[in-house]
Amino acid sequence: MISSFRRNFLSGAAALAATAVLAPLRAARAQAKQKTRLVLLGTGGGPRVIPNGRAKPANLVVAAGVPYVVDCGSGVSQQLVRAGVPLDTLRCVFITHHHSDHDLDYGNLIYNAWAWGLRAPVDAYGPPPVPRSTSRVFCFAGP
Repeated sequence: MISSFRRNFLSGAAALAATAVLAPLRAARAQAKQKTRLVLLGTGGGPRVIPNGRAKPANLVVAAGVPYVVDCGSGVSQQLVRAGVPLDTLRCVFITHHHSDHDLDYGNLIYNAWAWGLRAPVDAYGPPPVPRSTSRVFCFAGP
């Protein structure tokens, strides 16, 4: 009777140890099976507002389950939610260039992610700001 108890105990302990050893391997294999995907969140260019038009430029790259946002055209937060990406998982934003249709909703995206419960830092990458000496505003007086 004692040997039966000992045999059951040892086989149970071995099964538990094998499960503990194989669990990280299974998780890594499942993560490796996740394909990198590109989701076009918005492809409408230009600053014009067009009724029932396409959303402004924004893309989503999901690699190893991590979402990366490329450009923040108007409505990017809503498009991310429509694509099934919880805003509180935002970790990285890339801005390709400083046109309003590519970076106008950057601030709104960060705010909306915070309102969803985001508490982690968000890394942002893009070109440096335009120097003041090269940016000019022209005002034309009417007739």
